[in-house]
Amino acid sequence: MFYETKVLDAYGNLKRIVSCKELRKRHWENYKIMEENCSSFSKKYRKKNSVNGNKLKGSSPDSSGDDDTY
Repeated sequence: MFYETKVLDAYGNLKRIVSCKELRKRHWENYKIMEENCSSFSKKYRKKNSVNGNKLKGSSPDSSGDDDTY
């Protein structure tokens, strides 16, 4: 749910009022764009990782990084 929003300038004077309808439209347009960008990114990322065997460099069970030797 979106509420009517008032935009003020630095002096506290009302610059404009953004309606609920405008906020809703703006939100869903941005959501659609972000969803398209994220889905294309995740597809590329998954494909890249599947080629590399889903393993990160230096990540093995015996190299935890907690050495007690000085």
